[in-house]
Amino acid sequence: MKKKFCVVTTLLFVTVMAYAADFTPLVMTITSPAQIEYQFDGATLTIPFTLANTPAAVWLVINTKGQAANIVGVRNGYLGWHYVNKTDTTIYISGRYSRTAGETSVTWDGKDENGNAAAAGSYDYYLWGYDDQTARQIASQFVQIGFNWESQFTFVIEKGEDGLPLSKPMLFASNVWWQAGTGPFQHPHGTTMKWELGGDPMDINHLQTTWMPIFSAVAADAGISYGGPCLNPTDYDIFYNCVVNFVQLTDTFMKWQFVTDGEAIRDENWLGWDELTMEDKGCAIGVWSQKPTVYTDGNYIYGQSPGLHQKQEEWNKLRCVSFEGDLVFDKMMHDWYMPDDNNPHDYINGAFHLMASRVPYHWFLVSHTSCLHQMINTTRLVVDPDDESDMVIFTNSNGDYWMDSADEPNIEPAWHCLADTKTSAMRRESNAIDRNGFNIIGTGYYGLISFGVSTQDGTGIGYMSFGDDTISDERGINGGVQLCDSGSSYDGLYVSGALTADSGDWTLGSKSAAWYVASDSSHGIITNQPVAVEDESPAAFIVEQNSPNPFNPTTSIAFMVPAESHVIVDIYNVAGQKVDALVNGMMNAGRHSVVWDATGFSNGVYFYTVKSGDFTKTMKMTLLK
Repeated sequence: MKKKFCVVTTLLFVTVMAYAADFTPLVMTITSPAQIEYQFDGATLTIPFTLANTPAAVWLVINTKGQAANIVGVRNGYLGWHYVNKTDTTIYISGRYSRTAGETSVTWDGKDENGNAAAAGSYDYYLWGYDDQTARQIASQFVQIGFNWESQFTFVIEKGEDGLPLSKPMLFASNVWWQAGTGPFQHPHGTTMKWELGGDPMDINHLQTTWMPIFSAVAADAGISYGGPCLNPTDYDIFYNCVVNFVQLTDTFMKWQFVTDGEAIRDENWLGWDELTMEDKGCAIGVWSQKPTVYTDGNYIYGQSPGLHQKQEEWNKLRCVSFEGDLVFDKMMHDWYMPDDNNPHDYINGAFHLMASRVPYHWFLVSHTSCLHQMINTTRLVVDPDDESDMVIFTNSNGDYWMDSADEPNIEPAWHCLADTKTSAMRRESNAIDRNGFNIIGTGYYGLISFGVSTQDGTGIGYMSFGDDTISDERGINGGVQLCDSGSSYDGLYVSGALTADSGDWTLGSKSAAWYVASDSSHGIITNQPVAVEDESPAAFIVEQNSPNPFNPTTSIAFMVPAESHVIVDIYNVAGQKVDALVNGMMNAGRHSVVWDATGFSNGVYFYTVKSGDFTKTMKMTLLK
């Protein structure tokens, strides 16, 4: 059985908020070697890396590499809690390393989590870290991350309509019925909003809003409520949402035009009650039910109709529609049905209602009130909803103390997955995935713990606290965690406000806002094989990490070309625009180095691309003034 990790921070660096200043976070970067040679001879391997800009708690993760086809339907762990299928798996997670900014390292002794020597070969290694010391920085007073009893209604939009990374990512959200007209919001239920990161977080003029007019501001009293929205990936003037009638126990999907500071215009020819009315037993308890958010991976629109602990029958639907308005599938997700769970309330459904995706067709499903969480692949389902072949990539269930509903000592009844008590069960209030496949889960009702992190196969790294989580007896709602990880100057975690004496009142104080905490991860390979011959000649094309990195204002970019060739070295910003050209001409075979002088360029992340004949490579660097 794995250890139960709990990180409680005691050191707090106090920051002063300049309310009139623009939001300019200090972005963390973790830079580590792309490949490290290790002979698996029992020696201690040192893995060097550079941590830029902030302190961090850092973990090392070792996964199998290229073994996915051989890992089929494996169940392991305490109580059989962990199921993995056709995915490389985690063999080792380090303890917590505390590191300050600069050049540093971690170590590995070549053994797995059970203390056995890992077989010689190649492994993926990852470093994941976050700033566990600095107080969070406000990003927007008017967009909230995480919504108490509701499902997640706020997302970080990293790419533009052209598919390229945005230089200034956007928060896209809507408010829930009980939040309408309160606190700093003053907007009716059904208001959808956009907030471009980088402006003055206290200036409401940066907030764009629209509201859906077909129901009144007291829609909850009429039995109507709106779920969270998603944007059309190629037209950000269009969004979609799920509309719920919890009197009739039905819902539908709708399409809207975003009209800034005005009423959204509904597309009457796209779905709606007349074209698609779906049963929604998850709304049986009325207005407090979780309203289904809709999500998109750029290919389809997904939503869910959670059973919300139904005691009568199985009910956990995953729904998918096309952008043309066709219902693709409305599928019962059987793993979320647990009639034999010995929870104290006789609930039988896991009620999943949080979803996250970074790779198309891959969805991370999390439940508000169940320990079960799952990564699935919907590729086959969109062709044939009955084809569940390899649908599940990993599943975490009861046991191992990871996101478990009954993980406290001597709890009665022991080892149940479904729960609804604030004193014996955490709540999972949000989820997100970073570019290296780490899963971030916001938690509540778990003391100072604000979120948990798991690896690419769902193995828990541990539970985390932020630097300003300081109220020791707080067991209430901590809010959500969302993520920006596109290489922008705003990469990091976006979270709810710090725990305060009034943290139970979401209409007051900092909880009803979006705040920033630095975070990053890196990936490389540990192998007992030297660089392959074919990689040395003629493919001995090597591009090194620029040095220094971060830099101000100059940095060196070194590279090796295998033969005389035409070489191009260009610099790009996070929006994919070329901003400088360093080399464009013939070069002899061998190692070369050029200097980029970034005087006159603004702070942030940039990319350099080196091209030599048929070879090309792009790498990231950070200008820090």
